[in-house]
Amino acid sequence: MEVIIESLQEVLKYIANPELISPTFFTVWQVLRILFLTISAFFIGLLVYLLSVNGYLELRFFEDYSEYRKSKPHLKVELGKDWNDVIEHAKSEKEAERKMAIIEADDMIDSALSKIGYSGETLLDKLAGLNKEIIPNIEEVKDAHRKRRDIAYDPNKSISREEAEKIVSVYEEVFKDLRIL
Repeated sequence: MEVIIESLQEVLKYIANPELISPTFFTVWQVLRILFLTISAFFIGLLVYLLSVNGYLELRFFEDYSEYRKSKPHLKVELGKDWNDVIEHAKSEKEAERKMAIIEADDMIDSALSKIGYSGETLLDKLAGLNKEIIPNIEEVKDAHRKRRDIAYDPNKSISREEAEKIVSVYEEVFKDLRIL
């Protein structure tokens, strides 16, 4: 084993001996090194530029960092309407506004689940693909959706202020569980 190591050391001493390298070769070698380093730097810069222009770096790295910093998924899901307006309508003395708040909240949940990627024609279809780990109050959401359907299909259905606030709070809890609010 020692013989192999000694012979490798001799070969390396011979290769690394500057007296054996001609000055012309050394000059050409230095020029080629500088040329290839310059070309490499150019292509690395071009790669970084192209990745930043098309948004790949932002999508791949910066969104992950912002999710980590905020401890909130970067889903790019917007509710479309102001959630505070829905809460105010649910607290309204007018029954029509309370009904509208419930309908709007239900539509917002349906839209948000579609944007996140859950498929289905109706909200109940989308909720069927979820479990209690994702939405802990899924049964309450299903009940709230049934009440929303009752309101939409039966205009004479009355709803109290407390009931409207409770239904809207169920939807609000879902938004918080999905980290949209």
